[in-house]
Amino acid sequence: MRFRRKPKPEPAAAPSGDVPGTDAAQDPSAEQVRRDLERVIDRFGWAVLHGGGNPGDPRWSTTVGLTALGHPEVIVLGLPFEAGEKYLNLVGEAVRGGARFDPGVTTTALTDATSPVVFLRVDDDPRTSVAEQFYGAIEVLQLVWPDSTGKLPWEEGHRNPPGAQPLLGSVPGAPGTPPPPGD
Repeated sequence: MRFRRKPKPEPAAAPSGDVPGTDAAQDPSAEQVRRDLERVIDRFGWAVLHGGGNPGDPRWSTTVGLTALGHPEVIVLGLPFEAGEKYLNLVGEAVRGGARFDPGVTTTALTDATSPVVFLRVDDDPRTSVAEQFYGAIEVLQLVWPDSTGKLPWEEGHRNPPGAQPLLGSVPGAPGTPPPPGD
């Protein structure tokens, strides 16, 4: 199943210049991938990339383009690609509409009232390197999703196996974790 996204309300100029770390003269297919990615970002404001799924490496989906909208990029781990893409497109549409998600924030704005998601700050992760090629230094958040009962991985009674959704940042409320903005 594919989920449709609404195009950006106003057309934006396509990103210009070469993506750092790519050399079109050496790899024409990399240049084509970059151009295709730029077209998607230009049309919608962001793109969603997928990877992983090998033994010991859960599936992951990440945005490229939210940085240009003044928001951290977002990554989600452990979901089927279609579900990860749906979450990230909901994030992108909310951001384009003026929402901002910060580290430590728990929200049901993307889900139903009994299934909150949480955003964790990600310090560095190689899965976000494409966004870094477009924008240089970037901020990244991990969207942490609940199990089928609405429990998050660190909550009592969480049903998913520990490796199903590796956490890339500190759990909200854990020692040494700064409080969310506004607290």
